[in-house]
Amino acid sequence: MTMTAIKHGNRSTIPTRFEPRFWEMADGRCAVIKELRRRYAELIADTGADSFQKRLLCQRAIFLAVQIETMEIEAAEEGIFEAGVYTQAVNALSGLLSKLGLNKHHPRTATLDAYVEGIRQ
Repeated sequence: MTMTAIKHGNRSTIPTRFEPRFWEMADGRCAVIKELRRRYAELIADTGADSFQKRLLCQRAIFLAVQIETMEIEAAEEGIFEAGVYTQAVNALSGLLSKLGLNKHHPRTATLDAYVEGIRQ
């Protein structure tokens, strides 16, 4: 069981047992999961997330970014928009990205030639 409530008619019950679920366990054949993993890998590379803590923040940032993107599409297509929820999500994402660093990470290179070659690519 997950921590979400289970509906029984008009009432909800709380599960008696918590079972954790992790991104690594998600079905990798699903297009959404593939896209989340691609974005996560890109954010890890761009920020140089070199610790478990930073990778956790990257996971949360990607999740929030997709939630925000979904809200924007719903607003454009269906006219459904909750400004307060949207603003809180954008502020949370901004805070996570600030912690991770807003500038693209450039790994250290051994020589000036290698650095210049990396810039050209």
